[in-house]
Amino acid sequence: MPSPIEIILVPTLMIALGYILKRQDILTAQDSKILSKIVLTVSLPSLVFVNLSTANINSDMLVLPFAAFLLSIICMVIAYLFCKSRGYSKVKTWTIMIACAMMNTGFFGFPITLGVFGNEGFLNAIFFDLETTVIFVIFGMVLVSLFGGNRKEVLKQAVGFVPLWAVILALIFNFLNLEYGYVIETSLNYMGQATIPLIMISLGLTLDFNEIKHSIGDSLFVAFVKLILAPIIIFFILSAINLGGLSFKVAILEAGMSTAMNALVLAITYDLDTKLMSSVIFTNTILALVTLTGIITFLI
Repeated sequence: MPSPIEIILVPTLMIALGYILKRQDILTAQDSKILSKIVLTVSLPSLVFVNLSTANINSDMLVLPFAAFLLSIICMVIAYLFCKSRGYSKVKTWTIMIACAMMNTGFFGFPITLGVFGNEGFLNAIFFDLETTVIFVIFGMVLVSLFGGNRKEVLKQAVGFVPLWAVILALIFNFLNLEYGYVIETSLNYMGQATIPLIMISLGLTLDFNEIKHSIGDSLFVAFVKLILAPIIIFFILSAINLGGLSFKVAILEAGMSTAMNALVLAITYDLDTKLMSSVIFTNTILALVTLTGIITFLI
């Protein structure tokens, strides 16, 4: 079995490749949006559907989205208390709260979990990630009330989230034991295999070392909450309900992921502190490559 450092080096090298391609003007930062669209509408839904439609689903998996939601709420409360103690404005407070609450369990977490625990671990990660869509909608509704905006647009984004539909369809095929034939299965498999490299290269294209200078203190606070506190909190949550095994390990690993890229979407949409959010996401992503190595060492 590869060492934790070797496991992390694989996505790190692909992220570095994306950054190098940008630096050499072969691709641009804007190309990350195209790659992300391909991932979210084609390759990731294919990967999710193929794995989930034939999986053996157990009760432990069904607990994971609820545990993830509770974790997000706890992290959000910690962020609120931090901001209140510092007398931050409403805009900055909500920026940090969202950054602490939203986990990159899909775009960043799926490839890492797949590399550590294989397809069975990936199935658990899919259920843990279901919380992401729910909390995105909740935040969208709350921010519309606080800062103005279009509620219908929030719901439209949630309803149009293709990976979520892939989960729903896969569960239908799974429970009804439906088959979809060699041609479709093989095609979906080929498309799904593109997910990890596309995600990692896309992340590399978004890296901007200039962003780290913005609000480094607040960025490090969020990194501490996301990368260190969150895995510890989920450890105690799941231990309290006696959930163990692979679901327990996957939840701890996924809880240690960086701030979700969708947090920046919310910051831009509702005029929050976008420079701070960009700095937070960048700092999280870089530091996560170090902290995840420690988490993986603990888990395996």
